[in-house]
Amino acid sequence: MDIATALLFNLVIGVAAFMSSLTGFGYALVATPFLVLLFPPQLVVPVVLISWVPLATLVAREAKGKMQPRRIGRWVLGGVFGVPLGGYGLARVDEGVMLAAIGGITLIAALTLWLKPSRPLQKEGLAAAAVGFVSGVMGGATGMSGPPVILFGLNQGWDHRELRANLIGYFVIIHSLALVFLGEFGILNWETLLLGVAALPGLMLGYAGGMYLKEKVSQRHFRSLAFALVCIGGLLALVKNG
Repeated sequence: MDIATALLFNLVIGVAAFMSSLTGFGYALVATPFLVLLFPPQLVVPVVLISWVPLATLVAREAKGKMQPRRIGRWVLGGVFGVPLGGYGLARVDEGVMLAAIGGITLIAALTLWLKPSRPLQKEGLAAAAVGFVSGVMGGATGMSGPPVILFGLNQGWDHRELRANLIGYFVIIHSLALVFLGEFGILNWETLLLGVAALPGLMLGYAGGMYLKEKVSQRHFRSLAFALVCIGGLLALVKNG
């Protein structure tokens, strides 16, 4: 990896870490569409998951007091069945198809996040497990497990501090599971591990910035910024595929 690529790589990771530290989500949504412009999707997905591990450790420690194990557990219950399916698809699906999927999923996720559905379900248990399953499939295939669970929490009207903590707790579990399955499918290797280490400078700078501004940036401004970044990333992935 040359110097220019390394700088771009760390810039993308830094922005993703900033967004994730700020809200508890957005790391893969921001990182994946841009990194597929630099590396193959089969390399990007495990790198995104590996590089998120140190960030997850930091943000989980800070948010653990607000986590709700029951709600997190329902997502995980569905996610454990979805991750293997997604990982299998990543190992077997053509690169062009994967790029199109990443770009399309990103744009759809951005649009639905912007619209923010607001019809809370009275009995959320089974729905939460189903959402976890979809999230697991997306996480195993593209590294972007966030959109289904984020939308679910927003739709249910959860307190934003509890939603952030629950998302962090869920991602720690489901992304760890995804790494296990990607290893079984032969996708993890020394190259992905070295790239994960190379991401540390950008990761730590992004984390520091996100934590500093966490209580200072309004939700409205953050949503606008996240929407713009995710849409641009999705479009770039589709353009490269075309």
